[in-house]
Amino acid sequence: MIESVLKTILAGEFICSVRYPSEYAALDGLALRERVESALQDLGNRIARTNEDDGAYFMAPRDISTVATAKLKEELRRFRDVYGPAVLLLDMIRQANAGEISLSPGEYIRLSTMEGLVIESASLESHLNSLSSTIKGFNQRNSIRENLRRVFEQLRDEGYVILANPTADTYQITGKIEYLYSIIEYISENEMVMAERVDDEVTEDQQTIEGVVDV
Repeated sequence: MIESVLKTILAGEFICSVRYPSEYAALDGLALRERVESALQDLGNRIARTNEDDGAYFMAPRDISTVATAKLKEELRRFRDVYGPAVLLLDMIRQANAGEISLSPGEYIRLSTMEGLVIESASLESHLNSLSSTIKGFNQRNSIRENLRRVFEQLRDEGYVILANPTADTYQITGKIEYLYSIIEYISENEMVMAERVDDEVTEDQQTIEGVVDV
């Protein structure tokens, strides 16, 4: 199992109970986790989690070097420009329908449910249409359902959801979504700075930006 865990985490994947249940269960064991930590340490990395209780495991740099900082800033650009708008749409839907949707790891999301919520809200439909420049295959001439599918497929490609039931168009949120939320929150709180100096910003709050908890 350690080979599978190392292969997955070294590939930059987030190991959670939804997407990688076997590897996640193995990492919950202290003995194997220490072996993985030792292997990563030799490469200048460490195991981190999106939260200390049941968060996804992933690889993070042991020390924030110039290379690591450059990579972090590149991630910020991608989150801000590519995934941020899509997740903000989902968060708008969550806030409008808190009793139905929480967008938490493990939750199942039916495309038909999302479609119905967007149809009922002009503001949500307008926000969905604003994603045309950031979502692959998105076209305002498509149906709402088809464009929502494009949104979820892009999130799926990056590991934020899995397609749990293709027949019912049902997706499941993975643990990696918590990492994305932490980045979106940071950008939201520092929107002016990010807009003006994203290339030059080096903050002392590196752990906050990464949204990680050491294991």
